Amino acid sequence: MSLEPPPPQAIVIFGASGDLTKRKIFPALYNLCRDDLLPNKVSIVGYSRTEWSEDDFRSHARDSIEEFSRTPLEEESWKTFSDLLHYVSGEFHEEHCFSHLIEELEQLDKERGLGGRRLYYCATPPSAFPLIVERLGEAGNPGDSRIVIEKPFGDDLASAKELNATVHAVFDEKRVFRIDHYLGKETVQNILMFRFANSMFERVWNSDAIDHVQLTVAEDVGIEGRGAYYEEAGAIRDIVQNHLLQVLAFLAMEPPRSLEAEAIRDEKVKLLRAIHRFTPEEVVRGQYETCEVDGKTVLGYREEEGVAKDSTTETYVAVRAHIDNWRWAGVPVFLRTGKRLPRRTTQVIVALREAPGYLFEGTGIEPGIADHLSIQVQPDEGISLAFNAKEPGPEIRIKPVHMNFSYAEAFKAQPAEAYERLLHDAMEGDHTLFIREDEVERSWEIVQPILDNPPAVVPYPAATWGPQAAIDLIAPRRWHLH
Repeated sequence: MSLEPPPPQAIVIFGASGDLTKRKIFPALYNLCRDDLLPNKVSIVGYSRTEWSEDDFRSHARDSIEEFSRTPLEEESWKTFSDLLHYVSGEFHEEHCFSHLIEELEQLDKERGLGGRRLYYCATPPSAFPLIVERLGEAGNPGDSRIVIEKPFGDDLASAKELNATVHAVFDEKRVFRIDHYLGKETVQNILMFRFANSMFERVWNSDAIDHVQLTVAEDVGIEGRGAYYEEAGAIRDIVQNHLLQVLAFLAMEPPRSLEAEAIRDEKVKLLRAIHRFTPEEVVRGQYETCEVDGKTVLGYREEEGVAKDSTTETYVAVRAHIDNWRWAGVPVFLRTGKRLPRRTTQVIVALREAPGYLFEGTGIEPGIADHLSIQVQPDEGISLAFNAKEPGPEIRIKPVHMNFSYAEAFKAQPAEAYERLLHDAMEGDHTLFIREDEVERSWEIVQPILDNPPAVVPYPAATWGPQAAIDLIAPRRWHLH
């Protein structure tokens, strides 16, 4: 993140009364203000259907910061931040309904010297994305304006292409920022530095040394009252198409020619194009069912509010993926994500090939486990290398040991939240951690076959690591985290 503040601009938050703004965007903007990383000349304008006064809007922002900010609210910082906040209420679906918003922005341009530069943030349900873009097109798009669009970007390949066409009718691709908050996480960004700044690892980052790769996004909660959304999305659309494929792209891409945004995004797209489209035969879909956990009844997915009693929406997915290029030929990649699993974690496992076992044949000595590298994305961010060592004593006994790196212990600082980094980059116009048009469409191409022909869902008990079919999918290997 640059230490220089971004250029003057207005930040417009569509969906300003919504949950995303409350939990993520307000806290992120407040912490950027606190750290002097907002533009020197800036206004933050909220827009939503909620009938609020400006004081109501500021009170709502303060409540969200007090509840969700990574740092405590400080009165001096709050005073500076609250002076930047403005609010306009209105619709999205009526023609020319943004006229009063544009008037407010033009007035702020004059008062604050913002120069007509605007960053529009779509923190709304996806159904509103095309409406917002069309209304902005009607209102005109003066100066250097950009738009940030949340995931999901479409709900299949056809809708993603249609949304891209709608957006490009108003905004050039260089002014479009498709956001995936996983790319703002320090550990995900550090995958590039870990690989390309350490020759000892990059030399073995290929099929000669690697047996397989595992990527896991596990959540210990259910759908948390989002039944209506989850019925339409499911785990494939919610996690696999975006988060998991984005992390895999960073993990497996070729070295970019530079650290420039397009160089990195070029290599990510090349990697995604090398991934075989998923086939139903190599996918497991699961759904958590009612069971007893620690003496309490945990409702199954079909018993959740807003969920159909005969729902076939998946809350768990496991995939065996293949990358068809020179580096990764013959190395299977196993992806999985699920709700109501034993614990919350996002982890990458790079399992190295086993050493030849001839040295221990006929000795009765167990040769130990295969070495593996673990990248912990969340929580407790860090990297661990597991290898075999001799236990102390006269006998030869081999025991797995770990070399551990912890972000918290090594840097003695709390990393910025993902949205802080991503919002700052969008204000700067830096596309490095945002998703390009061809990238999002290729991701949908990869998962489209299992959206068109999904395998049947199989049940799994809550607080377990998913259905037996997922264990069979990876066999004779085993999932980590058990």
